[in-house]
Amino acid sequence: MQNSRRKFLKTLAVGIIGGGVLHTVPSHALGDKDPKAGGFEIHKGFTVFNNTTQMNMEQLAEAIVPGSKSIGIKEKIMKVVRADKGAAGFLDAGLWNIDAISRSKYKKPFYKLENKEHINTLIKYISVKNRLFFNQFRNLVIKLYYSDPAAWRDLSYDGPPQPKGFMDYADAPKQTKPSKQQSK
Repeated sequence: MQNSRRKFLKTLAVGIIGGGVLHTVPSHALGDKDPKAGGFEIHKGFTVFNNTTQMNMEQLAEAIVPGSKSIGIKEKIMKVVRADKGAAGFLDAGLWNIDAISRSKYKKPFYKLENKEHINTLIKYISVKNRLFFNQFRNLVIKLYYSDPAAWRDLSYDGPPQPKGFMDYADAPKQTKPSKQQSK
């Protein structure tokens, strides 16, 4: 686990600082405290998930699981990251990284990319170079998407059987009195 974190941080340092991309990124992507930015503070003076990051997050989620935008994936992810500040910082850095690469390579933010080939190229790149971030983000999106009842309808799944009257296996079966024929 530590080796993966080290690789992730090394990729950020080399790809962002070493490549000179840091100067092309607007200040609001670096954790601006402006309340209009839409982010939230995880440490004093360090704001994550500003509006740009949220739009990048939604674009990446939609590219990984088409249809995730229709179930409100942005709000679902925001609920998760607001509850887990460690995950918020980690995911914010990964989303910032893909945006920085997009701005460097295609001269526009990741959320503004419309060419599927460009989007897929960046996703393939981060799935290799920032594997830990990509896998955690992908797993989160898949978990949130497939646990949403709106997605179940699209998949023709009626939901779990318990609310429809099936036996609850957490309770012991009810004992019935043996009939006279069974006792003989």
